[in-house]
Amino acid sequence: MGERAVTLAVDGRIARIALNDPERRNALSYTMVRELIQALRRVEADPSARVAVLSGAGANFSAGADLREFADEIDEPAARHWESGALWEELFTLVPRMSKPVVAAVRGYALAGGCGLVAACDLAVAADDAKFGITEIRIGLFPLLALPALRGAVGGKRALEMALSGEVVGADEALRIGLVGRVVPAARLEEAALEVARALAEKSPAAVRMGKHLFWASADMTYTQALALARDLRVAYLQSDGLREGVAAFLEKRKPRWE
Repeated sequence: MGERAVTLAVDGRIARIALNDPERRNALSYTMVRELIQALRRVEADPSARVAVLSGAGANFSAGADLREFADEIDEPAARHWESGALWEELFTLVPRMSKPVVAAVRGYALAGGCGLVAACDLAVAADDAKFGITEIRIGLFPLLALPALRGAVGGKRALEMALSGEVVGADEALRIGLVGRVVPAARLEEAALEVARALAEKSPAAVRMGKHLFWASADMTYTQALALARDLRVAYLQSDGLREGVAAFLEKRKPRWE
């Protein structure tokens, strides 16, 4: 049996997920996407894991979907294309719906679906050598399933410009437009991503869960709808044991003991 396309290791409260096909720049084959979904679901179900860090093995995060698979399925009937799109839809839906934050650690290329995956993560740290692009237009394909995540990360007009031009931008530009939140020297990428993850793992799981839910659920709401949802969540949060512990720890001048 060959190596898994995605590896998962939980160390303390941090789950480390790696795309694991470095020889092909971690091309997102159907097998890899399926295994990534499985790994994310295992993290979500693991009570010991509070944060996931997603990276790529080797020199690159991911160069995007496996074009050899695309070439093989071009002549398939429409029903087959509809079915094969389900995995991508599930992946780009799963990450925002998880109660636990997912942090992308990006080095080298993050292109096409790989760039969309970075956009779908809650936070992203990039090495200064990272390159980002939604490049499908170069082969006559529009980035249909990656575009919503990219639009949420960088805004509508910038996302459309990237999708129509197929441009590749460096880490500093990715930081400027909001695709990533931090750029560090390549040698410090793993350390920096783990620093972000550890800081998140120290926070109240209940507060993180509700905050993340509000952020993603309100993305398509009007302003008043978002406020109404926030009001509903506030009721649940004010009744939570997490808030009681946080307030007690503050008043007693000690570190919170989150459940």
